[in-house]
Amino acid sequence: MSAVKAGKNSPLADFFSNASAETKRGVFEEVISKAIASQLEVIERAEAIKKTQKSSKAPV
Repeated sequence: MSAVKAGKNSPLADFFSNASAETKRGVFEEVISKAIASQLEVIERAEAIKKTQKSSKAPV
């Protein structure tokens, strides 16, 4: 049985119901910051893979 059917709120629902706007904004900014950092890391790794592949295909 889900928490909603049991009459209980999830911790996430409680957070969004009870937290101040400032706290919600801080959490949102932290999550977005981590998502951006993760995306940048993926791009850097992809570029490194491309360079490796290009250098291994270069004529000797």
